[in-house]
Amino acid sequence: MRANVLLFLFLAISYSGFSQNKILIKNVNVWDGTSNQLNKNVNVLIQDNLITKIGKNISESNEATIIDGRGQTLIPGLSDAHVHLSATMSDNETRNEAHWMYTSIRTAKAAENFLMLGFTTVRDLGGPVFGIKRGVDEGLIPGPRIYPSGAYISQTSGHGDFRNANEPSVSLSGGQMHSSDTALGWAFVVDGVPEVLKASRENLRKGATQLKVMAGGGIASDFDPIHSVQFTTEELEAAVQAAADWDTYVAVHIYESKGAIRSLNAGVKCLDHGHLLNEEVIKLIKEKDAWLVPQAFWNDTPASFWVPGSDKIPDALNKKIKPVLEGTDTVFKLAKKYDINVGFGSDAYGDLGYESYALTEFTSRAKWFSPLEILKQATSENARLFSLSGKINPYTDGKLGVIEVGAYADLLIYEGNPLEDIEIVAHPEKHLKLIMKDGKVYKNEL
Repeated sequence: MRANVLLFLFLAISYSGFSQNKILIKNVNVWDGTSNQLNKNVNVLIQDNLITKIGKNISESNEATIIDGRGQTLIPGLSDAHVHLSATMSDNETRNEAHWMYTSIRTAKAAENFLMLGFTTVRDLGGPVFGIKRGVDEGLIPGPRIYPSGAYISQTSGHGDFRNANEPSVSLSGGQMHSSDTALGWAFVVDGVPEVLKASRENLRKGATQLKVMAGGGIASDFDPIHSVQFTTEELEAAVQAAADWDTYVAVHIYESKGAIRSLNAGVKCLDHGHLLNEEVIKLIKEKDAWLVPQAFWNDTPASFWVPGSDKIPDALNKKIKPVLEGTDTVFKLAKKYDINVGFGSDAYGDLGYESYALTEFTSRAKWFSPLEILKQATSENARLFSLSGKINPYTDGKLGVIEVGAYADLLIYEGNPLEDIEIVAHPEKHLKLIMKDGKVYKNEL
């Protein structure tokens, strides 16, 4: 008798230890992230954080929590391939005034804001987000999955060199690491192959899933014109080699063609921005099966996006912004003409609340792409881009950006059909009824 009781207790403990949470979403029209149409009147079963069944006649179980989709549209969670979660204040506040813990709290809030807009995965292209990523992954704070790049890798006077005019040069060599940008994890200002290697390896040591290198002039930096080409071929190749040794890749900040060609020939796999690229570069992207992550919504933003609190852009800044915005139409037309790999990345950052500008990217891209094409870019196509992180990809238990058996349960339910009207995605306060990430429900208005 005692043996039977012990056996019963053992089986009970074993069962409870391996029991799994189940959610059944029924009565939804499913877009799987790759198809060209909806699969109507479908049920989706989630077990823990993965999708385990999809079909029209999945039987309800007493163990499963039931969510009635009421005939609405279920799609994969959205992703943004170009964010800066830590950039919620001015450079001066971040570098010289705010305590690092306060910056972290604001970063955590930005992560939550992105999630509540429907973004369940983001690629962070520069900034100190390793701790936030860990907190999200451990369930300590709400937020999207994060692919972190770590500190920007910039040459002296490059787009990541945010010193004021009187600050001395600081190098990673010789143990001199006194720059606040370096100390706080924002940027490595480096020159020459050894320093590029050191900065690349330092980011990888901390957990970068890809490297972000500044290969050309930027809008927000003071000492580099937009047309400037940054880093030599040898320096870019060093970063690419360091990344490849970890089985991952390099993404570069670039607008113009000369630096883009140098980067692609050095082995860079992703060009971010690219508003001034010509046809030759687009063809080279196609030839090398590389990626372009451009931004469209910048053309539709007020002056206050560029200069918070202002209704006018200063002349010096406008000289940098104007040619970039004027090139937007050309690069999007070329990207579509040659059918290159296009990722969805907004580069929407600023004060808390600016995350919503990422949704404007959906409607702005409608000038060149259909709603279906844009949604693919923000789901399954971005997932292909993220997978370039290879063996250090932190999210391999399931697939991202799709709804299929074995995929992560990152799911959204919209009232209406976003495949026909992209405005639906741009207004989550009205249309987004359910947010699920990793099998956990963060919003349910059904």
